[in-house]
Amino acid sequence: MAHSASPAPPPGDWRTPLAAALIALGVYLLTIAPDLTTAHFGGDGGELITAAITRGVPHPPGYPTYLLLSKLFSYLPLGTVAFRFNLFSALCTAAAAGLVAAATHAWSHQPHPIGSLAAALSFAFAPLVWSQALIAEVYGLNLLLVAAVLWATATRRPPFWRGLLLGLALTTHLTSLLLLPLLLLLTPRRGWGLLLLGAFSGLLPYALLPLWLNPRSPVIWGDPTTLSGWWWLVSGRLYQPNLAHLDRLGEQIGTAASAFLRQYAYLGVALPVLALWRRRDRLAVGLLLTTALYALYALTYDAIDAGIFFLPGLMLLNISLTFLPRRGQPILLILPITLLALNFGRVNLREDEMLRARAQAALIAAPPAGILLTPGDETIFTLWYFQTIEGLRPDLILIDANLYAFDWYRRHLSHQHPDLTHLERDDLPALWQQAEHPTCAINLTTAPPLTCENHAQR
Repeated sequence: MAHSASPAPPPGDWRTPLAAALIALGVYLLTIAPDLTTAHFGGDGGELITAAITRGVPHPPGYPTYLLLSKLFSYLPLGTVAFRFNLFSALCTAAAAGLVAAATHAWSHQPHPIGSLAAALSFAFAPLVWSQALIAEVYGLNLLLVAAVLWATATRRPPFWRGLLLGLALTTHLTSLLLLPLLLLLTPRRGWGLLLLGAFSGLLPYALLPLWLNPRSPVIWGDPTTLSGWWWLVSGRLYQPNLAHLDRLGEQIGTAASAFLRQYAYLGVALPVLALWRRRDRLAVGLLLTTALYALYALTYDAIDAGIFFLPGLMLLNISLTFLPRRGQPILLILPITLLALNFGRVNLREDEMLRARAQAALIAAPPAGILLTPGDETIFTLWYFQTIEGLRPDLILIDANLYAFDWYRRHLSHQHPDLTHLERDDLPALWQQAEHPTCAINLTTAPPLTCENHAQR
């Protein structure tokens, strides 16, 4: 393995990164969802939007940087509120592609821009990346900050700024901690202290969550106003039992391998590995090991959408494409063109407005002042959006069966709806029997979505 000092990165030329970002954004705008959607594992969208607009706190770890920036972006008078959040994801992901081009150019030490452009667009048009650019989710912003960390490292920005960007990335997704070994490997040891100081500074948005909190928001997970409640939230303790399920490796590898092949249109899957093998230096080892960490995390996390956690790993692999011989790099443009052609129809959400029609019909059919009991995240998050953000059926009381098990959730319900009884303990049957309110079960993933036991539907 070569250990010689790497040459200084070439001077920055922003024409290629800008071209990559604009091309990616143009394609994203052609395929973006016009409204709230649960497609592409976007079931959290309604919750994130409602939390941002009402200054609430979404599921752990709270995503404070996303809340603040997306709320500011939501003031743009464009389409529905949900569309603005979708657009925010598209802009962030496109900007991430631009920074991938910039980082790739700096690390490759090659003046020709074709390889950097091909790497950035192959990343942008990988179906997993593309899908998250079209919906209201945290992953677009996380990818932007991860790309910023890599760019700052590739262009040898001061360690404090690299760490600051890493800390901010951690406020958009805790998996960004997996980047720390790479940064330590590529930062001189004398700069580690400043790197860690910057990282802790970047975590400041987490400390601001109690100040951000509006107690009238319907979306408040835990109690961030107490130290124990704040730590429960930002540490993601709720989801820690999902971690490191090594017994899942066998059953997941086959599915994951097929999904991974699709990210490179099958034909290009060996290119990143060959590129890293060709380079075989400290950078190549760091990129490969960090990619492996993201892959292991995704493979052993117990969730249906765990593959999304590999998004930064795809970024790292695509950066390595420019380590291939210079004379063959123009051929790399075949990869993003192929990905674009294969995936345009598969990821396209331009006509996806089904969720609005389904949610509105169910809410309109509900009895006046009724209690609607939801079975889990996708339904309650969607209804939060339509009731709170769009003002549809404010007379209804929305209660989620899964969240009802938490003391903090029932306390919040009692503050929102003082007339409700039987909230002292986890006893849904007692709540269901309240004579003051007609009660209905609602599940937007079934047909019919609304079932009312003690009140005829209108």
